[in-house]
Parts: sequence; C-alpha cells; structure tokens
Amino acid sequence: MNKPAHLMGGLTAGIAASKYIIPIVSHNGLVDGMVSIGAVICGALLGSLLPDIDHRNSYIGRKLKIASFIISKTLGHRSVVHTPLVIFAFSALLFSFSNGLTGPVQDLSNSFVIGLSSGMWSHLLLDMMTKRGIPLLYPLTKKSFRIAAFKGGGIGDTIAITGCTILIFFILLDFAGIYSI
Repeated sequence: MNKPAHLMGGLTAGIAASKYIIPIVSHNGLVDGMVSIGAVICGALLGSLLPDIDHRNSYIGRKLKIASFIISKTLGHRSVVHTPLVIFAFSALLFSFSNGLTGPVQDLSNSFVIGLSSGMWSHLLLDMMTKRGIPLLYPLTKKSFRIAAFKGGGIGDTIAITGCTILIFFILLDFAGIYSI
C-alpha cells in the first residue's frame, strides 16, 4: 500500500479508537475530550506510517534517514518491524513510560499511544492485503501471510481508501447517535 492508503487506514483506526477505546480508558478528567481525540488521531496517523521506517524510500524513511538506514540494513523491509510482536512490545514500552507521567500529560500521552498502536495495526492490516503480505507469526516463522493479493499503488489502494472512507462515515454516524454499529 502507498502513503495515502496507509494514512486513510490510520485515520480510520484513530477515529474508531476515539469512539470505541478511549471512552473505556480511565482518565483523571483533566484533559478535554476533543484534545484526547486529537491526540489519538495524531498518534494513529504517525502509527500508520511508522512500520515503513524499515524502507529507506518510504515517506517516514526519508524523514528519519539514519534510523531508516540502520533498520533497513540490519532487518530488511517487512521483517520484524511489520509484526504484531513489535507492535505489542513497542506499545507496552510506550505505555510504561506514559504511566510514569502524571495528570493531563499522562492522559494525553496514553491517548497518543493508543492512537499510535491503532495506526500501526491498520498498517499491518493493509499490508496483509498486498501480494507480499507480512510475517504475521514472526519469530515462530518468517512465512508471510496475506488476506488479498493486491499490487501496492494499484486498485488495492483505491479499494482500501474507499472502504476506509465508508467506514469513517458509519463511525461518525455512530458518534452522532444517528446509526449504531
């Protein structure tokens, strides 16, 4: 998938996390709901691009050249960074740092990490729709798994963007209380 498809997937994941995850996370009430939603969506947008740090020509790889170079040379593209294990470990590490904070900073940080994790999950899901797939069960096996076989940058991206747009529409209707998912 390309950058626009991943960003749309991240936006969808961020909106969904804001609707369905953030309300059940305990907050101390010091952070306004809209600010929390903003933190989730910002995190999700970043998270939707973050796994491609292992590709030096990706958008995030070009922005973080040194990190991308090191990860690309040592791990390769769509290896460890494109696995659920890394998302769990990275999210747990960030949550442990976040929980060391207090007050509104902790609330904002937790919201951002929830968004970041959601965006990274959306990235993996979209990459599973490509011919190459992802190493879903790494480190047990390096075998790649996929749920579709679209070529990156082709019709798969259009389908993903369209599907995400429709899903966002229904989530926003649910936010407004017009339609319940």
